[in-house]
Order: sequence, then C-alpha cells, then structure tokens
Amino acid sequence: MCILALPLLGAALGQATEYLPHYLLFWAILAVFSLGLSASHGGYAPGGRWRQGGIAAICFLATAVALLGLAVLLNHPGILLRHWTLLELAATPALLVFSHATLPPRAPAAATAAGATLVVCYDHCPADLDLALAERKLPSRIAGVLYLSGFREAGAWPALRDPAELFRNFSSEAVQDVVFVHHPQLEAFNQAPQKELLQELLAYPARIWLAFDLSANLPEVLRARAGGCKLLPVVTDELVTSHHMVKRGFDVVVASLLLMLCAPLLAFLAALVRLSGSGPVVFRQSRVGAQGRPFTVLKFRTMRHEPGHGFAQARPGDARVTRIGRFLRRTSLDELLQLVNVVRGEMSLVGPRPHAPETMVEGISFENALKLYRLRHRVKPGITGLAQVRGQRGETRTLPALEHRLASDLEYIQNWSVGLDIEILLRTLPVPFGHANAC
Repeated sequence: MCILALPLLGAALGQATEYLPHYLLFWAILAVFSLGLSASHGGYAPGGRWRQGGIAAICFLATAVALLGLAVLLNHPGILLRHWTLLELAATPALLVFSHATLPPRAPAAATAAGATLVVCYDHCPADLDLALAERKLPSRIAGVLYLSGFREAGAWPALRDPAELFRNFSSEAVQDVVFVHHPQLEAFNQAPQKELLQELLAYPARIWLAFDLSANLPEVLRARAGGCKLLPVVTDELVTSHHMVKRGFDVVVASLLLMLCAPLLAFLAALVRLSGSGPVVFRQSRVGAQGRPFTVLKFRTMRHEPGHGFAQARPGDARVTRIGRFLRRTSLDELLQLVNVVRGEMSLVGPRPHAPETMVEGISFENALKLYRLRHRVKPGITGLAQVRGQRGETRTLPALEHRLASDLEYIQNWSVGLDIEILLRTLPVPFGHANAC
C-alpha cells in the first residue's frame, strides 16, 4: 500500500491528464515488480522489521532504476520524470522503511528453517544443542550425528555409522550446516582420519560451525551466566558473503533492464523455436545451484523433442540439434531466458556455469571426478563466467579440461568485484560467435 499511496496522491493533485495513463502504468509495473522482488528476497520472511523495510526499499529502488533507465532509452523521460514522480520516488523508500518499523508485526508462522543439520562429536552432544541451533537460525532437523569415538545407538537423533554415511546424507537430506562439538579429544586434528574428514567437509557447500558447551564443568552458580551451548561460525555459506548485497543489486538492476530491452527479441526467438518443430518452446532442466540446491534453469529449446530419452550432453555436430537451435547455441541466445533465473535469485549474471547433476566426464560424475568441484557451489551459478570468456565452454570430455574450468571458477570466486563482473560481461559479447566448442 505504501508504494501506491503517494502516486495516487500525485495523480489526484498534480499530473497532467494526457500523461495520466502512462504515469499510472509506470507505478503499477513498479509496484508489481518491486513487491515480487521483495518477497523473493525475504522481505516478508520472519526477522527484524528494520531489515524487512531495508529489503523492501532496496528492491523498490532497483526496480525504479531499471524502469527509469528503460524510459530514458525509449525517449520518454518527460512522461515519467515529472515533479510529483521525482518526489514520490525519493519519499517511497523512506516510507517503506518507516512503515515496516512502526506497524504491528504479523503473527510468526510456526515453521523451521529448510534443510537439515549434521553433527560431528566425540562421544556426546550438549543437552541444549537444539537451543543453540535455534539461536543461530540453523535447521532444527538433525539428519544424523557422527560419533568419532565409535558408533553409538540412536538416541534423540539418528547416529551415523561412519564418515561415508555422513557424506551420503549431504545429497539425500539437503544438508546446509555441519556442527563440530568441541571436545579435548578432537584437538588432535593432525591424525590422518580426522584430517581427511575435515578436508572432505571443507569441499562441501555447507556452513561449518564449532559448538562449545560453556556450562560444562562449571559450578552451578556460574552455569546460567555462561549461557550453555554456543555456536561459532568457521566456514560461511558463501566465499563472497561480504559483497553479496552489492552483487545481488547489480544483478537485479542489469538483468531487469536487459529483460525489458530484450522483450521483442525474446518474442521473436520464441516464434522461431515454435516454427522449428513440435515440442515446448522453453527447455527446463534441473541444475545444481548455490549450496548444492537444485533449481530449474530456463533455455530456449535447441534440440528435437524426444520424450522419454535420458540425459545426454550435447556434442559438436549433434544430430539432435535443430537448424535454429544450432544458431542459438553458437550465439548463446538460447540462454537469454536465464535472465529470469537471475531476477528470481537462482542465478547471477556472472559465476560458474551450472551443470546438470548427471553430467559425466570420462564416465565419472563431475562431483566425484574432482573433490574440490563442490567449492564452486558456494556462490550462485552464472549465465557467463571467467571460464567461458577463456574459451572453456561446450562439452567437457577430459579430466584436465574439467580441472581447467574449475581453476577458472575458483579464481573468479576468490577475486570477485563489480569491475570483474563488468569486464567478464563485456568480454562475453564477442566470445560465442563462431566458437569451436559451440554445439
């Protein structure tokens, strides 16, 4: 309501009649897109009201910048940039923050964080570990506990027999967090089995925490002051956490502008794909995203529709690729629809390219071929990336080729900046045309 209150007042008091339809259309589009963007980024999730207001204001400003940029490019700034519009655009973010901070909060939903937590301890878990998980807003469902002193019968939580069972749980239980419970016996991490376990865990896209039972071995009078079990972060969920909001804002503004500018081209390409044969215009496939979570990637269909056929990576000269599809692949225009994935928050403009879970190299899945491969899941996948502008695109046939791609992806993650994203986007433009690896 805050987004619509000021423009309605402006329409009543100051807007010229001939511009009123454009003015109201502008604000209607702005309201729909900014509210949807805010909802997809936690603007209505349980949490601090100042935080919710900040998310709503940032999403409003990002959408407004995109729409105003489009208005300028279409040579219609005079229709939109009138005195009331400028005042409303300046006042609405402050009104959003103020309204979120002062209005009564909604009743909290009785829901817990999605996913699961794995626990590694020596011989026992703190009695109030569940309270420590809730304090840090970790998933309250514990998928399993690995006792390094030896197997224990299942108690409150299922016990895991060995590290192999621990790692199997990562994919089957949607694990987001691993908690190590501190114990003097675990300080000897130079022991080979424990060192290997830690190295394996560091390669998985999960947050790692260290749990301290501060009240253990304390006199009764001091236990309340110590506060019980506490969790300290060891590995965060992204290697670029401190830059996440900046990168997300850049993605939303640029992707929204590109979507609006490319709308006629997208419609034209959709018509070409429809005329190329039977089957859906949009190809949807499950890919591995940030933190190893699956998402559905969107592309224009470039192959003949063959229901019932299993996954097979496209090869150069693949007979399944249509004539239009070959052009779309060589120019990467089939991936324009992934701008929608970027706006949704599933992808970034720049990042490691997402692969299907069943993609193989030399008969081995990517994740099993290289231990460090999972590190690329610590950030959102991208439409383009450093590996792609270096020519590392198309089918990956050998382990050395996969190693080179992974090295480029990790180099990007470690050295991310907005300037690097812009450089990669500019270098992406001439790369697709006539590239030898385009299928």
